[in-house]
Amino acid sequence: MVKKRKSLRFGLMINSLNVEQWQHDTIRLLMDNGMKLSLIIQKADSTFPFSITKKNKNKSHGHFLYRLWNRFLFHPRSKFPINIDKLTDGIPTIFCAPRVIRGISYFNEMDIQEIRNQNLDFILQLGFDIVAGEVINTTKYGVWKFNHGDSFWRYMRGKHSNSVILQKLSGKEEKEIYLKEIKLSTILHSYKAHLEQLHFDGSVLPLQVCKEILTTGELKSMTIDSKIKESHLPNDFNMVSYYLKSVWRRIAFHLNDLFRQEDWNVGYCNCPIEDFVSAKENEELEIHWFKKPRKNCYFADPFIIKTEKDTYIFFEWYSYSKGKADLAVARKSEDFKQYHILTNFKEHRSYPYVFSHEGTIYCMPEANQTNQVCLYRFNEEKLTVEKDCVLLDGFPIVDATLYHHENKWFMFLVNQKKSHSHLEIYHSDNLKGPYLPHHNNPVMIDCSKARPAGKIFSCDGRIIRPSQNSTSHYGESLILEEIEILSEKQFSTIPFKIIEPIENSDYGKGIHTINGDDNITVFDGKRFVFTMSGLKQQFKQKIRK
Repeated sequence: MVKKRKSLRFGLMINSLNVEQWQHDTIRLLMDNGMKLSLIIQKADSTFPFSITKKNKNKSHGHFLYRLWNRFLFHPRSKFPINIDKLTDGIPTIFCAPRVIRGISYFNEMDIQEIRNQNLDFILQLGFDIVAGEVINTTKYGVWKFNHGDSFWRYMRGKHSNSVILQKLSGKEEKEIYLKEIKLSTILHSYKAHLEQLHFDGSVLPLQVCKEILTTGELKSMTIDSKIKESHLPNDFNMVSYYLKSVWRRIAFHLNDLFRQEDWNVGYCNCPIEDFVSAKENEELEIHWFKKPRKNCYFADPFIIKTEKDTYIFFEWYSYSKGKADLAVARKSEDFKQYHILTNFKEHRSYPYVFSHEGTIYCMPEANQTNQVCLYRFNEEKLTVEKDCVLLDGFPIVDATLYHHENKWFMFLVNQKKSHSHLEIYHSDNLKGPYLPHHNNPVMIDCSKARPAGKIFSCDGRIIRPSQNSTSHYGESLILEEIEILSEKQFSTIPFKIIEPIENSDYGKGIHTINGDDNITVFDGKRFVFTMSGLKQQFKQKIRK
């Protein structure tokens, strides 16, 4: 029997012991999770650069404004220099001065042999620019390198998403080997914030690949759609354009927040969710929208459940004037025309995930302000919910969704402390816990499909997980994915279908929740409106910030 490995040995390829903050975080994550740093490959006579891009460092013509900006004005937190001598204390170090031919570094035979003698599993490249030659074959799993994409140029062109890719060097540019990718929404009103997001969120990629190797025993590659092409420095004209766009986008961002509020509503169709999903066009279905009692509120996040007595739609009732939401319920026996507040919570409540277990109806609403996921019992007679227990706490949890699979409870959620692009899973043998983190959390970092969007359901024998696609804007569409593997240590999905907003309706600008039961499918829809109460609430929030 082959003994299962618990750790991997890795080397660092760096320019100096002064690295950038995000690089330090990457190294620290690996070491804190049991990976063993075994070799430092340091560039001989190197100093810490103030710019990551060094290809054109001697070509200053036409790039004066960029260099001025990059040197004195642009200081993202992720690029702050930090010394890693404490992390590397006692670690063998070799100083290398590779031959540089046409901008590509080739290591000499002596250095290559010394690296090979360390029996490393992989090398993480954080310096030396472009590396090729035999050095990429000195370890079991190769040399890994970050690719943060053409982030500046995608920002300039107003692209709604950007990727961070971890790739294995192949020695051939046309045959890149991609190991892992994360996809994040572009923060168009702040390139600094956007770049920090790319750097810090991407730092987890090497650890994720390591965990997959330790679980499966192999290094897996993937095919991605992201094509990273532009890497040249911006010229002076580009920099003037950058500043103008940045100012305008920041103004537009705040004006939209103040004068354009999201107005959501709950809709339903009298058909099973399988039929709704398989419908070719939304207009084939008869849509019924809830009638809201007043203008300064919206309805969202609907969940439906059938009991012996009735069929209930639970949903979020948001008040613009209060700046928070309560939970409400509508009954089929009242044609879903009467709305009952379940309980007046002090904190914001939304996403009322409702399910039945052993004869009891439970509701598990989002309450990220409390840093808890609580389980409530639903009282059908009184139309109220009563607290039962705390399932998980310690951080702001968003849109927690339970799924019972192979005698285990799996809780899907996003950690608001990180971002809504991080999907995490927790598991337990019992409904009421304790819940333990998945081996590879976050199991996914993707703005288009991380955040849960309703109950996991079966369709044509497949296990389907609905998720929110918020690439270009919140509630852009729904992404349905089939769960291939779900266990305490593994999770994988494949694309199934995209659900677009209900076109030709009053709420055709967005959709971010879908559920089904009792041959009824419920969902929500979005439009944009202006309200004075919404303006006042947004203004207060901006003042507080």
